[in-house]
Amino acid sequence: MNTATASQPVSIDLFCRVIDNLGDIGVCWRLARQLAAKPEVAQLRLWVDDLHSFSRIQSEIQSERQSQQLQGVDIEHWHDARQEYPAAHPFVIEAFACEPPEAMTRQLTADSHVWINLDYLSAEPWVQGCHGLPSPQAGSANKYFFFPGFVPQTGGLLRESDLLARRDAFQQDDVAYQAMLSRLGVAQEHIQALLQGEMQQMFLFCYPDAPVLALPEVLSTLKQKTLLLVPESVAQGIPDLEQGHLQVQRIPAVNQADFDALLWRSALNIVRGEDSLVRAIWAAQPMLWQPYVQKEQAHLDKLQAWLDTGNLPKPVQALHLAWSSADQAGAATALSRCLEPQVLRLWQQEARAYSEKLAEQADLASSLLSFYTQVARKR
Repeated sequence: MNTATASQPVSIDLFCRVIDNLGDIGVCWRLARQLAAKPEVAQLRLWVDDLHSFSRIQSEIQSERQSQQLQGVDIEHWHDARQEYPAAHPFVIEAFACEPPEAMTRQLTADSHVWINLDYLSAEPWVQGCHGLPSPQAGSANKYFFFPGFVPQTGGLLRESDLLARRDAFQQDDVAYQAMLSRLGVAQEHIQALLQGEMQQMFLFCYPDAPVLALPEVLSTLKQKTLLLVPESVAQGIPDLEQGHLQVQRIPAVNQADFDALLWRSALNIVRGEDSLVRAIWAAQPMLWQPYVQKEQAHLDKLQAWLDTGNLPKPVQALHLAWSSADQAGAATALSRCLEPQVLRLWQQEARAYSEKLAEQADLASSLLSFYTQVARKR
C-alpha cells in the first residue's frame, strides 16, 4: 500500500467474543465508539458473538437482529450459523485472541490488510518487548501483537478525548449527580446528606472471592457516614444493611456512562478487571483494584506489576494484596490504616497524580491508528 492510500480514512473490523463478566465487550464497545469518532476512520464494524450480554451494558442493543447501527458503529452478530460474511476491511482488530471467522481471515493478505491481536492489559515488563511484534499467518498475512499498557512503549489506555473534562464538570454538577442517584433508587435523605457533605459515597464492584465482609467491619466505625453502592449482580456475601455509620444499598446495572459518573463521585472505588481499572484511574479517586483470579496466584504477579507503576502508600499496597488474596482480616486491618487521615491524603494525592501522568500518554485508539498507518506505509 502506498503512502497516499495509507493516509486516507480507513475502515475497520473489530471482533469481540464475550467470555464472562462482560469485560471483553465492555472494552470493545468503548474502543469501537472511540475509533468510529475519529476523522481517520471511515467505518467501524463491530462483530459480537453474544448480543444478549452486550445489551446488559447497552440497553439499546436488539439481540435478535443480525445487523444494526448505534452511536456511529455498525454492529454485526457473529455466530456459527451465519453463512455469509462481507469482504474484510483493510484494518482488522481481533480482541483478546478471539479467532474471527475463517470466512473473513482467509481473505487477509499482508499487501492489503493490517491484522492486529489486541491483547489483555498488563503492566508486566515482558509486554514492552512483545508489543508490535508480527506473527506470520497463512495466506502471507501478518498478525501483530498489540498490548495496552501503562508506559509509552505500549499501546496506552482507552481514554476519550473529552473524558477528563466531562469528569471535572460532573464533579461540580450537583443537579446531574442528584438525578443519577434518583434513577438508581437512592433515598432522598441520603442524596441530600451526600450533597451537604454529611455522607460520603463509595462504590463496590468486585469478583465473588473478594473479602467483602471487611468493608462493614471497617466502614461502620468511621466518623464519616458512608453510603456503599453495590450493583445487584455482585458481592452477594454482603447484605443490605444499616450498621453504625454505614448504609449498604443495592443498585441496578448501569450503562457505561453512569458507571463512569459513579466513579467520579465516589470517595473510594473498589473495582475489578481491566475495563473498570482504567475507568477508575481516570476518576482520579482512591481505588482498590482486584484482577481476575488466575491459577497458581498469577493474578498477584499481575497486581504487583501494576502497583509498581505508581507510588501508592505502603498501607494501600498491602490492602490491594490482602483484598486479592481473599484475606478478610488482612484487608480489614489494611483498610483501617488506609482511611486514617494522613494515609488517605497521600492516597488521594497519588490517585490524582497517577491519572494525570497516564493522561499525558497517547490513548489506545490513537495508538492503534498510528500503528496501522506505520505498517501500511511500509508496504
